[in-house]
Amino acid sequence: MNIPTVTVLLDLVLIMVAARILGWLAEKIGQPPVIGEIAAGILAGPTIIGHHLSAALFPHDARSSLNLLANIGVATFMFVAGLELDRGIFAGARRSIPAISAAAYIVPFALGSGIAVTALARYQTGNRLHFALYIGCALAVTAFPVLARILHDRNLVHTEIGQLSLACAALVDIMAWAVLAVVLALAHPGGTQWRLILLIPLVGLLWWVLRPALGRISQIGTAQTMIVLGVGGALAVAAITEWIGLHLIFGAFAFGVIFPRERRQAVESGVRVLSAVLLPGFFVVAGLAVDLSSIDSTAIGELAVIIAVAVLGKIGSVYLAGRLTGMNVRPAAAVAALLNTRGLTELVILSVGLTTGLIGPQLYSLLVVMALVTTASTAPILRILGMGHGPAETTSPAHAQTTGSLLHNSNADDVAALTDSEPDSATR
Repeated sequence: MNIPTVTVLLDLVLIMVAARILGWLAEKIGQPPVIGEIAAGILAGPTIIGHHLSAALFPHDARSSLNLLANIGVATFMFVAGLELDRGIFAGARRSIPAISAAAYIVPFALGSGIAVTALARYQTGNRLHFALYIGCALAVTAFPVLARILHDRNLVHTEIGQLSLACAALVDIMAWAVLAVVLALAHPGGTQWRLILLIPLVGLLWWVLRPALGRISQIGTAQTMIVLGVGGALAVAAITEWIGLHLIFGAFAFGVIFPRERRQAVESGVRVLSAVLLPGFFVVAGLAVDLSSIDSTAIGELAVIIAVAVLGKIGSVYLAGRLTGMNVRPAAAVAALLNTRGLTELVILSVGLTTGLIGPQLYSLLVVMALVTTASTAPILRILGMGHGPAETTSPAHAQTTGSLLHNSNADDVAALTDSEPDSATR
């Protein structure tokens, strides 16, 4: 009997059950299920049940397999998220997307770098510049996978606000990984960060070569063929972006963006099953690495500063950029709340900082708490704004061209109509 295989299978069952129960409890208190799924990982980690019991339930030799399966789950989920992104949003909101994306990254990055050399100076582990730049990266990120999941769970993914948020979050996280690569190159010269230059030819290959080829294949391929092509292509491009150093979520998402829209419904129905089984593992495996036991009483004030700077820097900058580009009050506030979501992309970046020595365990724990607080704050803000209570609207590429007229209409209440149509039966 292969004991690691048995352990991995039992752990998968445990993860699915725990994620489902805590996700349900999170919904009961008005939070998206993803909060409960992240909490499941933290509860299974050393913070609550201790190092020994956590290691017994999830032994080290099983975690690499669980992590692999979790990454497959998030890759398939991000493929579906890319598949649902209407490309017309980039034409319909050509003013808002660049401005909001730039503001959502630059302002929190600058503020984070500022508090790194002031309020958080005692946590500096090495070069002051590298430490400051890294903290700026950590506070500027938006959790692209978690944002996509929240949009699904609140039936906002097909609305224009959801589409705009996805487009901005994609650009913000691309900037986040690119800047992090530069910071790592400065802190650890001689690495593989040069591979990022391959991103430009990769984008060209996907858009001008692979996209037309997929369009031709979709005209003759069966539904089963397109599902296999979708999953296989998403994993292949995810592997390329992971090798480049940008993270696998972007490759999977990009493949979804270029995938033929006329076969979307058939492909989604097949891929969602795989994603629903494996995606909770992504959240739980990430939570297993969190250890909050190192937080002491003197860190509470520093945590308050971190959270305040993270929230004000992200929400304030996005809201102001939205208003300056002509968005109404409620849509601008909703997009600001959505881009304040940090979650798992934050955890990945924090893990990189911890393993490379840019931060220590205590500051890592404080930043994890900040990530959870900012993610958990998204749902209450959307509820106050009256966003996402109804089912999602399905937008066509032609309809997406009208983004400007709806998001920038002088009557802010018109945006409420974005959440009042047919439900998306697959949002969970």
